[in-house]
Amino acid sequence: MTAPTVVILDDLKSRVGRPSSYPHIYDRDFELLPLNQDPGSGEEHYLARYPSGLRANWHRHSAAHTMIVLEGRMEANGQVVEPPAYCHFPAGQPMHHAPAGEAGCLFVLIFHGPFDVEAVDPALPQPSTSTG
Repeated sequence: MTAPTVVILDDLKSRVGRPSSYPHIYDRDFELLPLNQDPGSGEEHYLARYPSGLRANWHRHSAAHTMIVLEGRMEANGQVVEPPAYCHFPAGQPMHHAPAGEAGCLFVLIFHGPFDVEAVDPALPQPSTSTG
């Protein structure tokens, strides 16, 4: 019997992604490196690097997604998190995430289904997140 296929990427902090642009959400490009995609479920995994000073608008995704902060500080729905940090955003809920402070941040991004993104009116009431 052969071992199941496994995807292993060492030294994530040194990896570089391709410039990604979502001008209706972010004020500039950020790095996005695809790590894995499951054709059956549509789940997508990425390594993302936000540059210092990146600004983001409130938005939502059809699929839930999880972020694991590896480096830097991130603001997630009004709360600042530092590595190692875990953030989970339910499907369809308004959210906001961007680097916090003067430095950028590096994180693993796991979409629990196919990726999509929709801008959300910032005047709408926004839910808060909790930490445990």
